[in-house]
Amino acid sequence: MIFGGRAAFFPENENTVARSAEILRRDMVSVYPQLKDTKVDYAWGGTLDFAFDMMTHVGEMDGVFFSLGYAGHGVAMATLSGQTIAQAMLSGNITDHPFARIDFPGAPLGLYDGRPWFLPFAGLWYRFLDWVD
Repeated sequence: MIFGGRAAFFPENENTVARSAEILRRDMVSVYPQLKDTKVDYAWGGTLDFAFDMMTHVGEMDGVFFSLGYAGHGVAMATLSGQTIAQAMLSGNITDHPFARIDFPGAPLGLYDGRPWFLPFAGLWYRFLDWVD
């Protein structure tokens, strides 16, 4: 069984992944109390990929094909996008890919300089939304 969904808005390291694993285990046991004595074999973390419009984007730039911006749905979307972008590359027509038709906006007001300084604020915002829900 895979149980996940813990987003962390800070760089991951061994300690932060371990803490996230503890929180996920607690959540898993709250959903499935019968698993309270079950050993968890693996926990992992990584940086989530969000585009500013929270959409997946596919395209080609200077001869490099890309598929990115899975907004936390990378396991499913990367698998699908990998297959479909490979087909588009072989056909020579990436513009036929449905996600290639979506405009790829940059940061609002040009506020992003390559360092994700805003992620802690985004995390607080979504924690607030969870709280009010």
